Parts: sequence; structure tokens; C-alpha cells
Amino acid sequence: MRVGVIVASHGEFARAALGSVEMVAGPQQDVRALALTADKSAETFEAEFAQAYAELKAECDLIVTICDIHGGTPFNVISRSILKGMDMVAFTGLSLPVLIELLLSRDQASDADEIRGLIEAAHAQTLAEIQVEMAQGSSDEDDLDL
Repeated sequence: MRVGVIVASHGEFARAALGSVEMVAGPQQDVRALALTADKSAETFEAEFAQAYAELKAECDLIVTICDIHGGTPFNVISRSILKGMDMVAFTGLSLPVLIELLLSRDQASDADEIRGLIEAAHAQTLAEIQVEMAQGSSDEDDLDL
């Protein structure tokens, strides 16, 4: 199954996140990163989303979208697109670990439910408090107890 991905955000977050993934995992195919910038209207952003969707839908079996925050303009554009009949799996809560997992695992998924499961599992593991202590009798950072 070929999976296309649209990453959408306020500002350049989506583009920067995709750039970071590509730094770690190399160039990614079938991905569009959309930025809602201060000089762009919601209508223009919606048209860009529709174009990205159409391009990916022509080549891919499934489209997955992920945006930055619930209730923001990218979220609203995705929601309206679903209501207009665009078929996709859509999530909010964009983070680099979730995007990495999605892009590196999408080719192994056999259906939309597997994609949903991998996104939800990646999200569940994303937030963790960092707790470290110095090893007793040490003042060297290389002796951290993790």
C-alpha cells in the first residue's frame, strides 16, 4: 500500500519537521509540508491543501494528514476537507517522533487501521520527563546515571 502524507502547521513547523526527518532518514517521497504563514489567507491555505491532496491521491492508496494543533486553521481546513468527501486518516498533535514513526513505518502498514495504530502508539511514547543524576562521587557528565 502506498501512503501519502500531508503535514500542516502554523508557520514553518511542518516544513522544518519534514526537513528534520529527512536529515535523520533521507529524502521522503509522497509527502507535502504546508505552512500557514502570516501573509497567507485561510482560503489560500485551503487551496494549497486541496492541491496537495489531489496530487497525492492520484498516486497513493491512502492519504494521512497530521497538523499541529486542535482547533487551529490547519485543523479546520482538514476537517472541512473530510466533510467535503476527501478520504484520509487525519490526526492533530504533530511532533517529530510521531512524524518519524509515520514516515518510516507507513510502507509496512496494510490498511488505514494499522496506520492509525502506529500513529497512536508513537504519540503515546512521545512525552517523557527526562530524569538524570550524577553517579556518586563523580563530577563528570559522562558518568550520568540514566
